[in-house]
Amino acid sequence: MKSFIVTAVIAIAAGAVFEAVGMFLPWLLGPMFALLLVNQFTKIPLYWPRFLRTVGLVMLGVQIGSSFTRDAVLLMAMDLPYMAFMTVSVVALSVALGLLFKRMVHESLGTSLLGSIPGGLAQMVVLAEEIPSANITVVTMMQTIRIFMVVTIVPFLTIFLHGRGAGEMEEQLFTFSPGLFLLALAVSLLLYAGMKKIKFPAAELLAPILAMAIVQAVSGDVLIDMPYWLIAIAQVCIGANLGLQMEGIGDKLTFRLGAAIVLNNVLLISFTVLIAYILANWLPEYIFLDFFLSAAPGGIAEMAITALAVGGDVALITGFQLFRLFFILLVAAPLVAFIVKKLDAKTGY
Repeated sequence: MKSFIVTAVIAIAAGAVFEAVGMFLPWLLGPMFALLLVNQFTKIPLYWPRFLRTVGLVMLGVQIGSSFTRDAVLLMAMDLPYMAFMTVSVVALSVALGLLFKRMVHESLGTSLLGSIPGGLAQMVVLAEEIPSANITVVTMMQTIRIFMVVTIVPFLTIFLHGRGAGEMEEQLFTFSPGLFLLALAVSLLLYAGMKKIKFPAAELLAPILAMAIVQAVSGDVLIDMPYWLIAIAQVCIGANLGLQMEGIGDKLTFRLGAAIVLNNVLLISFTVLIAYILANWLPEYIFLDFFLSAAPGGIAEMAITALAVGGDVALITGFQLFRLFFILLVAAPLVAFIVKKLDAKTGY
């Protein structure tokens, strides 16, 4: 309890300081940076319960899901070809960068590919555990550093991009209906139970998003509009977890490995800028910011928080991110794991 209280005080104080000085995403980045530094350079015992991360993801999932109006869902169906183009392009480059990483640091093919594909830390580590030739420590470092770089660099870059002002955002008036809200809750619980049964990742975030999207698309109503202070609490819960998740990374890195990982991620982020530029010119009715956050190889939660802060189209960005997540977890990552296992069997690893 003492460690938790200390951790909570540091996280909230850091968020308040970041907010006071006008930093971007203060309640996410403040706790993340503060706890990362305290954990790395002091002996202060820190603890953040996993259920608080879950609470943060659920609250954020409800807020993201509320942006999926009936019109937004219909528009997503029309955008499927562009989602496929963006996803296949990003995944293909990730594979190419994995091959480059293999040559730079002489790691195994499995390690290099699973570390480079932006499919989520936990999911890529689980796949790496099934491949004898994969170095789980390196895969963990590659995925963790990518998350850190994307969460740090991408929001900073959006400061220089044009988002939507308050007057340009489509006004959504929510109408609280107890029946519909209970229906959304029931759908969310069913989806969560199903995802947990098949061990699908990020169920705490995806279940409320999909439930809200389904109920709102069918009913035509917007069920909820969460106040800023609740979104701030959700960001603290997620940011504190991110900061502690990166424990001990600096102790395991060599200069060569660190430089290769940084180069890998800089090239991937730069490529997403190119893809966003192509789509923004291809579809002038959208803005560059939407496609940049859609293509960015970060987590759904982090990119949605950024979109909320800078006036991005949350439904569009979440839709693109969801499409990539499903494609990677259901198609790309299993295919890579299958090929690597076959190659390992031929070489007698």
